[in-house]
Amino acid sequence: MKIIQYILFLSLFLFSVLLCYPQTKIIEQLKQDISKAATEEQKIQAIFLLCDQGYSLHPDTLMWYAQKAGSMALEMKDRLSEVKAMYYKSAALTNKGLTDSSLNIADKCLEILKNKVTDPLLLCYVINQKGRCYVRKNQYKEAIEMGYSIISIAEKINDVLMQVKAKTLIGWAYLEMGQKKEALSWHLKALRTTADTLLLEKYAILFANLSTNYKGLDKLDSAFYYITKGINFSRKHENLFALSNSLAIESELYVKSGQAKLSEPVLQEVVTIRKLIGDPFYIASDMSQLGYYYAHYGQPEKGIAICNEGIAIAKKYKLDTKLFFLYSSLADNYKVMGNTAKYAEVLENIITLKDSVYEKNSANELAEMHAKYEVQKKENTIIQQKLDIVTRNYWLYGSLILSGFFIVLSYFIFQNYRRKQTIKMEIAVAKEKILANASIKEAEENERRRIAADLHDNLGVYAASIVANLDTISNEQQFNDTAVKALKELNSNSQSIVSQLGDTIWALKRNELSLTAVSDRIKLVIQKIQPSYVNIKIDVEEKIDADCQLPPAQAFHLFQMIQEAVINALRHSGCTRLKVVFAGGRQWKVFIEDDGSGMKKNMPVKGGGNGISNMLSRSKEAGFNVEWQANIPAGTKVILSPTTN
Repeated sequence: MKIIQYILFLSLFLFSVLLCYPQTKIIEQLKQDISKAATEEQKIQAIFLLCDQGYSLHPDTLMWYAQKAGSMALEMKDRLSEVKAMYYKSAALTNKGLTDSSLNIADKCLEILKNKVTDPLLLCYVINQKGRCYVRKNQYKEAIEMGYSIISIAEKINDVLMQVKAKTLIGWAYLEMGQKKEALSWHLKALRTTADTLLLEKYAILFANLSTNYKGLDKLDSAFYYITKGINFSRKHENLFALSNSLAIESELYVKSGQAKLSEPVLQEVVTIRKLIGDPFYIASDMSQLGYYYAHYGQPEKGIAICNEGIAIAKKYKLDTKLFFLYSSLADNYKVMGNTAKYAEVLENIITLKDSVYEKNSANELAEMHAKYEVQKKENTIIQQKLDIVTRNYWLYGSLILSGFFIVLSYFIFQNYRRKQTIKMEIAVAKEKILANASIKEAEENERRRIAADLHDNLGVYAASIVANLDTISNEQQFNDTAVKALKELNSNSQSIVSQLGDTIWALKRNELSLTAVSDRIKLVIQKIQPSYVNIKIDVEEKIDADCQLPPAQAFHLFQMIQEAVINALRHSGCTRLKVVFAGGRQWKVFIEDDGSGMKKNMPVKGGGNGISNMLSRSKEAGFNVEWQANIPAGTKVILSPTTN
């Protein structure tokens, strides 16, 4: 019976034929990420992330994406990505049961990584892949050697996950050989490698292996404890490979603990997941498990049939590892049936198989390999101890040098005592100067406020009175044209004095003025002059991210320069629209833009007009930059900004 017939047989046996185990959300999201990738680089990286879910993918799916990535890497001339794609091809071939082909590709990867491309982490993954192949080929000694190699590299690059995987690989090899205590020792070493619980959760297969160890030692409580963790973590992180293995182990534990009926729905889910993964290595495991179930559930005929099918699959794909478990299940079924002759024959096959395995993986060679690993570990420890001794010597000699230096220094301390006292006095005098300067500054600020108050209370009142009196004279008396013109000019000049005086007082009354305060002052000016220019639209915009503070003098100069630019535009540009824009924050800028006739060539120039000369003079005094540019599509743009130095 073929593999597909076996799956159909199991599906009919289990009551949920229509059960359809969905693809994981992680895999579906990764596939969407591939389709949404904007560049080739992003796409190939998204494919690699999907391939990292390889144990949860069907091998044909994994192979398709690995080949796609390989083609892309070749076009991109990305050697490292080519090697990654080859690694995933090797994994897909392993999952399809084509172990020799998988090993061949893994060896090519190692050759490139050792000679042309340097990536120690990828090197660890490829070596781990070879270890998986060796376990499937019943070459446990080679698999263990791969594990030791990974540990050595992973410790150097401080990759904890690869150390955990390497120790798990070694434990798996010992487990397949039936050396349960040694296997348990390595799996516990893997568990204790890190305190990072999330990392261990994502590598849930470790808990499945621990459960198998304790099951083999008849410690069922511990076995159930770890398999529960393995199942929960596998479901949490959507690891189908670890989940199917964990469920299969749980099913066997139910049978072994006398709860055979509980194993049936568990086996049902295992079969459903195996359909997605499609790995003959684990299909053979399932057959072994099902045979064990039949033996303990009173159906030895079915158990014998399914075990023989599994043995045929294991031999076809050279899965000698699984023959142990299949023959053991077959022996259990013959024993239950009472067929002692067949039972004895199967036991002989098991003994022959064990002898073959022992010959390939002799205890002496394994012991030598372990001893070599321990020697290397001790050598590393000795190197570290020597380094510690050297470090301690450096500290000792350094302490002696420091002691001598301290003695010499102590000698000079007394000699320099008076100089330090002098320095303290100088510091005290400097502090007094700082306080004095602060007092002077405060006095200056008070004087500035007093001047502003006097201007407001005295000159301001007098100037306002002059304007009022001029208005009265103009209304009540009759004058000739020359006198009227003189009065109007006097009235205009008086109002200008009041306006200028108001602007000066506005600036002097404050310690500092914000950019928005200058903007508000300009708005008042525009409000006053707008009626005189009814055909011109004047706007003020504020695009200030963070308000900044200016000293009164700078604020006053900025206000006067903006006002000058506005008046110039209104009087001379012939514009229909004028806009003042306050923009920025600490690095502020003010734009005065019009849509008028624009600048003359080479304008502005020195002496080009009192307004321009005043603006240049104020900009120099206040520390501002002023620029004139052609506005687009028409007109002139004046830009005011602080200097950068």
